[in-house]
Amino acid sequence: MRRLVPLVIALFSLANAFSASMSLDVEKEKKSFGTEITISPMDKTVTVTKNKIVIKPASENVTYTISGYFNGQIVNKTKNTILKLKNAYLENTSGEPAIYGDAKTEISTTKGTSNYVVSSGQAKSGAKVSAIECRKNLVLGGSGILSVKGTLYHAVKADDVKIKGSGLFFFEATDKGSCINCHSLAVEKDKTFAAYFLNSKNAVKADNTILIQSGDFFIYDNATAFKTDTKKDDPKNPHFVTLSGGTIRLRGNKSVCETEKDSYKVNGAALIEE
Repeated sequence: MRRLVPLVIALFSLANAFSASMSLDVEKEKKSFGTEITISPMDKTVTVTKNKIVIKPASENVTYTISGYFNGQIVNKTKNTILKLKNAYLENTSGEPAIYGDAKTEISTTKGTSNYVVSSGQAKSGAKVSAIECRKNLVLGGSGILSVKGTLYHAVKADDVKIKGSGLFFFEATDKGSCINCHSLAVEKDKTFAAYFLNSKNAVKADNTILIQSGDFFIYDNATAFKTDTKKDDPKNPHFVTLSGGTIRLRGNKSVCETEKDSYKVNGAALIEE
């Protein structure tokens, strides 16, 4: 709780300031997390080297609790593994993702904790690096705070992305990348999280579809809030943005939506221009 309260007050003060441009000051917070990482369970399913931690449980739905500081990459190898962050600061300063899911992965935060995932450094030529990257599907949830900053390109990249839980999320990418880049984004009904999408080319860019049915979204200072491909890009798949629930607050974005003609529907969500 020591880290949580000042951070929330500071971020919401910025969010509510009329003329302020909100941004994640991840370097300032790093010093609070020490220099060591702890993972539980720490058994033969966890392989630790200087710059990489590989997690490979023998079965699905195993939860690993991660706390403290690590500079390198955490890799999940098994489907439906849950990485539960509990006051964790995970960064990769070598131009690669800090968390990489080789299989479907869930990242969850513990109530009363503040957590960071950051990518920085020098990426390989042409690489569009994300702070969190999943080769398959990704679930983001929990009841704590998760701040994801991709200083190289995207903040989050995965196939199908779901956001759930009652926590607080902050996503910030670059002016060429997206806060979330995916095939599809889905938020089901009755989710009570709040999520900030900041200072990026796109808040959400989906190859196919975006479906939001609940949650509180704060979409500030992006070029486009919601964007999908079109039939011209991909004739085989549907492309639409449907906002059927939740509250979406918009400020400083150049456009709200870019998608297939007549495929942008607001039929239940509250859109508020601040």
